[in-house]
Amino acid sequence: MSEHDFEQRMRLGRLFDIYGGLLTDKQQQCLRLYFYDDLSLTEIAEETGVSRQAIHDLLKRVELILERNEKKLGLLARSEAEKARLREVIDLLADCSRQKNDEAIKILNGMCGESR
Repeated sequence: MSEHDFEQRMRLGRLFDIYGGLLTDKQQQCLRLYFYDDLSLTEIAEETGVSRQAIHDLLKRVELILERNEKKLGLLARSEAEKARLREVIDLLADCSRQKNDEAIKILNGMCGESR
C-alpha cells in the first residue's frame, strides 16, 4: 500500500467517524468490517452474503458520500484546523515567556469564541 493510499484510507476512516451516522445500516456495517475489523473485500463479501464487486462498489459509493458531506459541512477540516491551533498553543506555552503565554491565551480564547 502506497503512502497516498494509506493517507486516503486514514482520511476515509476519520470521515466515517464523523459522518458515519448519516449512512445506511449496511454501509455502516461494511465500513466497520473494513476499518475496525480490517477485513478484505472478499471477507466482507462472505460475511454479508454479496459479491466482492458489490462491496467494492459500495465502498466507492460511500467514499463519495462521505467526501460530499465533508465538502458541505467541513467538520473534518474544522477539527484539523483546531488541532493545528492547539499544537501552536502547546508550542507557545512550552516556551514559557510571558509574551508567548499571552499569545497562547489569546488563541485559546479565540477558539472558545471569547474576546478577552
